[in-house]
Amino acid sequence: MIAGWGFIRKQVNSLCARSGERWKSWNAIKEGLLSGPVLYGVGVGPGDPELLTLKAVRVLREMEHIFVASSSKNDYSLALQTVREHLPPGTPVERLPFPMTRERRVLEEAWEENACRVARVLCEKNRAAFLTLGDPALFSTFGHLARRLKKHLPRAEVRLIPGITAAQAAAARLGLLLAEGEEAFVIASGLAADEVLQKLSREASSLVLYKVYRRAGAILRLLEKTGRLPETRAISFCGFPEEKIYSNPRELSGSTPPYFTLLIVGGKPLD
Repeated sequence: MIAGWGFIRKQVNSLCARSGERWKSWNAIKEGLLSGPVLYGVGVGPGDPELLTLKAVRVLREMEHIFVASSSKNDYSLALQTVREHLPPGTPVERLPFPMTRERRVLEEAWEENACRVARVLCEKNRAAFLTLGDPALFSTFGHLARRLKKHLPRAEVRLIPGITAAQAAAARLGLLLAEGEEAFVIASGLAADEVLQKLSREASSLVLYKVYRRAGAILRLLEKTGRLPETRAISFCGFPEEKIYSNPRELSGSTPPYFTLLIVGGKPLD
């Protein structure tokens, strides 16, 4: 006869107390006994540690292995810095290099190699997490990684832990309401085709543009053409110590702004 969960729970509590091992919640232990390997895509928010969700903190404290994305040029991770104080001592952290390029072949090779590395870890450990700034479902590398992981390890389960997005944090920082009533609110990539951005800027009540750093000048000219530039606001590194709010978005056109720069077109001021 299989022992009841109550008995098993008492034994686990006793073992953890005697061994001095870092505590994992009872739910995590029970899930580990009942399920196969699980990879969590954990959204850690826009960069401000105070905007990390309680659920993200709980999940990270239960993980056996942490993955973070890093540039192929260095291993620094803003996502890791955001959550570091919540990781139990000794939690393994593995950096996965992702090249900053739009060349499809190079990206495919990186996604495949990193998916293989994650699969190897999940074959030995039951629970791991991949950290992503903002939300894992929005402009995140995690989607590419998760799809390829399922090819290499079909029995693995993938779960998303949502995070506060840069769009939400920027709107709050600038004191803007993004949508009310029947208004349309759109999030788009600044790398989208000009005709797409032009259409969105004309039709959306408010529009948030990510990834504007390489095309800032062209996007500002497009917004001027559609008459939306006067209601456009720009912010870089929202939530970080390096945060910068631009008094005039035209400041972005003179040089390439930081990677973590976004534009909010429209929105209603609170005052």
